[in-house]
Amino acid sequence: MIVTISREYGALSLAVSRLVAERLGYRLVDEQLPVVAAWRLGTSAEVVETVSERPRRYGERVLDQLGGGVPEAAQPPDTDDFPVETRHAIEAAVREEAAGGDVVIVGRAAGSILAGRRDVVRVYLCAPLAWRAARVAQSLAIDEAAARAEIARIDEARRIYAREGYRVTSGEAKNYDLVIDTSRFGVDGAASIIVAAVRAASS
Repeated sequence: MIVTISREYGALSLAVSRLVAERLGYRLVDEQLPVVAAWRLGTSAEVVETVSERPRRYGERVLDQLGGGVPEAAQPPDTDDFPVETRHAIEAAVREEAAGGDVVIVGRAAGSILAGRRDVVRVYLCAPLAWRAARVAQSLAIDEAAARAEIARIDEARRIYAREGYRVTSGEAKNYDLVIDTSRFGVDGAASIIVAAVRAASS
């Protein structure tokens, strides 16, 4: 089985994912994906990370919207933060990891990339903004206003990545098998729910 974990920033996804992988005896794939994709592209993992974690500039999004009616505008700008070849490299890395089975894959729109497979359990982890901001502020040693700004920046980047790359709305329930509020169930409880779902799906 394959578990994909999509998430809001600050919803403790890595802690939950680690516990799920440990309890199921699965591999955990998180930071490895940008490294593998970067190797395919001959670039750095930081460049790949930027594609899915930083919102595109306003001008670039306007050009994309015009592209359908203006052929000259359809070409991506030189500074495009969402190059197609990078997305394809990430997709190839996700499929390569999934091919081995028994894996928990965090982020990178893996649920959308692997959509349609019967051996995938797609999970979305979320939590109220105030709860997430408190944890991000503590983790990064910043004030709550800065934490909220960082959450907004990364969540928006992930929404754009999902929408522009896969035409899905990040966090919309129909795109997942499970949507779990980690503020209510905690890391242990969220992991237990996911493990139970995986075992039920594989039986």
